[in-house]
Amino acid sequence: MIGEWRSANVTPLFKKGNRHQVSNYRSVSLTSQICKIVKSVFRDEIVRHLDKHQLIRNSQHGFHKGYSCTANLLVFLESVTGDIDAEHNVDTIYLDLAKAFDKVPHKRLISKLKAHGIDGWVCNWIAAWLSDRWQRVCLEGRQSSWRKVRSGVPKDQCWAQYFF
Repeated sequence: MIGEWRSANVTPLFKKGNRHQVSNYRSVSLTSQICKIVKSVFRDEIVRHLDKHQLIRNSQHGFHKGYSCTANLLVFLESVTGDIDAEHNVDTIYLDLAKAFDKVPHKRLISKLKAHGIDGWVCNWIAAWLSDRWQRVCLEGRQSSWRKVRSGVPKDQCWAQYFF
């Protein structure tokens, strides 16, 4: 039997557009409630550490309480508008990180944690939690067989996004 701590039921959530197109869905890992609580405690402590040591820039709106993607967009728009009004050139680069968390190698994530001063039992717990993970897809009352997770982090987990 697969341990509850390291297993997840993955379900697709519709975003927008044509419901028959796979790219219009995003996957979400459904984990146990106790697992979510423990991850929340770890996330809060990691964010506190990153804030204390000023390792998160103010421009990273998604990582601060009270900030949002909309607020980030408004700050960006204000900056661009100011540059255009001042007749400066404005160049932008758009990056699509839609699949970034599916590809995160676990060893690299642990290495990033350590590089940011997060080590000891916290880092060991995260490494253990990421190892030997299993998932299956659940859709309309049916489940796939369990598959080993070789990279990536569950989508309901937030702390990993600080490092990539």
